[in-house]
Amino acid sequence: MKKVSIIGAGPSGSYLACILANHGFEVSVFEEHDKVGFPVQCTGITTSFLKELVELKKEFVINKVSKARIFSTNKDFVDIRIKENFVLDRAKFDHYLMKKAEKQGVKFFLGHRFVGADKNTIRIQKAKSKIIKEIKTDYIVGADGPLSDVARSFKFKNKKEFLYGIQARVKLKNNNIVEFYPYIGEYAWVVPESKEIVRIGVASGKNTKKIFDDFIRERLKENQIMEIQAGLIPVYNPKAKVQKNNVFLLGDAAKMVKATTGGGIIPGILGAKALANSIIKRKDYNTQLKKLVKKELLIHLKARHIMNKFSNKDWDYLIKICNNPKIKKILSENERDFISRILIESIIAEPRLLYFAKFIF
Repeated sequence: MKKVSIIGAGPSGSYLACILANHGFEVSVFEEHDKVGFPVQCTGITTSFLKELVELKKEFVINKVSKARIFSTNKDFVDIRIKENFVLDRAKFDHYLMKKAEKQGVKFFLGHRFVGADKNTIRIQKAKSKIIKEIKTDYIVGADGPLSDVARSFKFKNKKEFLYGIQARVKLKNNNIVEFYPYIGEYAWVVPESKEIVRIGVASGKNTKKIFDDFIRERLKENQIMEIQAGLIPVYNPKAKVQKNNVFLLGDAAKMVKATTGGGIIPGILGAKALANSIIKRKDYNTQLKKLVKKELLIHLKARHIMNKFSNKDWDYLIKICNNPKIKKILSENERDFISRILIESIIAEPRLLYFAKFIF
């Protein structure tokens, strides 16, 4: 029986573990934290496409949202009816995926840190112990986040480019609408957990704390803040190396994040499906990624590069165009995971969008 060692018990790591165990592999997952899902470093909102990948449970879906409001710099906005989005309790979601994998025979080792490896051996150190255990394995998967120790240990040498995200959970009455501000930092958001609590945050490559403070100052009183969360958001790199022989990178470690929104849950799970196909069927990992996720991530990246060149006037013009009923209909009928479809249909319906083609060059 082939052995697989996965470093990191986030959604992509646990999802991969479940698939491989179901196909007869001996799978072990090593997580440096004592609990999965902590610390929380994710806004935790996904499109309805999640239900195509995971059985949804009330224990981790804490809210459902069907309306989004996208703002321009002049405070104009476009309201869009969207397919039902799911707001997750990330810790409970991660725990659910872990338990699902355990039922397939996956062994989880919490509080166990990856400290190094050779081709077929990983070295693991248990928390508060000086003893380093060597474990023989056939495959090594780094699903261990933006600053992947697996990537460092095997000298992947991918370009290190990140955004820094800061988010607060706050007491704030709301109308259960997702708000999105694509011109603040790289992007900013307000995501409702309930009618009384929202997650409000900013992602930026620089000056994130100041941008965050300015963003929330006009909305909140200090005593409304319940919790502050922060973390690195990898910038997708289509040239990133994700495999060296029997060593693979997955999820945030492989920079599988949508550059327009920072969403990484669904790309990471799709990446897990691609890697499972690669290992089970002995197929090329990159080829499998191209089929399932790389094309859309690349278009998100190109769209972000274009938007980064916008002036305030350009943002205002874009929101004005998006108030066209035809565009609103397209946005409401398509998931943002599949941005290529949205762009093609939108340009056909509204040729004025070609104005923004000048930013490609």
